[in-house]
Amino acid sequence: MKKDSTKILWRVQVRKSRAHKWRNYATYETRSVARVTSVYLRGLHADAKAADYANPGYGFGNTRVVRVERGGK
Repeated sequence: MKKDSTKILWRVQVRKSRAHKWRNYATYETRSVARVTSVYLRGLHADAKAADYANPGYGFGNTRVVRVERGGK
């Protein structure tokens, strides 16, 4: 049976390293916006070394996009 597309959300999760657990960053309605945010968070990693610690990046492989269904099953 086909799912209702209005109930599908995409969640961006981040972690500092393998030793840390995944944390929810944000939820988006489209996968493309979630992927752009994920790429942006990865890119902050290079800038964070030169900048202050207020805006740490997560580095390659430490962000992911997960499909989430809104509401009960």
